Amino acid sequence: MNKKAIIDVFILLIVFWVSWYFRSLFPVAFQGPFIVITTSIAAFVILKLRHLSFNHIGLIKRSADKVFAKEVIFVAVLIFAVQFIGILITTALFGSPEVGNAVTSQPKTLIGFLLDNIFVVWIITGFGEEFIFRGIILNRLKAVFANHNHKFIIYLISGIQALWFGSGHQSQGISGIITAGLIGYALGIYILKNPKRGLWPLIIAHGLIDTILLTIYFIK
Repeated sequence: MNKKAIIDVFILLIVFWVSWYFRSLFPVAFQGPFIVITTSIAAFVILKLRHLSFNHIGLIKRSADKVFAKEVIFVAVLIFAVQFIGILITTALFGSPEVGNAVTSQPKTLIGFLLDNIFVVWIITGFGEEFIFRGIILNRLKAVFANHNHKFIIYLISGIQALWFGSGHQSQGISGIITAGLIGYALGIYILKNPKRGLWPLIIAHGLIDTILLTIYFIK
């Protein structure tokens, strides 16, 4: 196993959970962004220390053409479908899912809502979460298991990052954790099987789905 990659994953895990522990120092609306920002900084430092490029973790240049648009639509539908199935299953098992902090703490004014969507939904959540989980974490996990060529490895490492991703949604209760984990798993498999498509379809689809859901709650 790649010892440096193991150290990188361990560092990210520590930063993530230390940030989680200290999140209570901030207002509810800033707790999620605080965790994503601190972990993103750690991920960026690791990239530089390991001399890895953004291309290496999936942030490749893409043209905004029909092929790219189809990929975004496919990923958005995938997220929606997995989320819908996850909610159905977890509701049957655990009851109605809890409403997360992202919904309950969003601004009540139109300007505040729009700014929240730009900076939190798209930059922090859409870009930040995909950069951390489907970018750097998957990349370092691939390096950890680089000497294992069995086909099931991609399902294993996607499962590891999915458990991590799901656990970060504790404000949504057990239903939210499971549903987010299922989404993370599906996106992990997608990017591992389609590395040349890069992270951008995931980032944009993630932002679109979150924007739609938050907009629905805002206009209620």
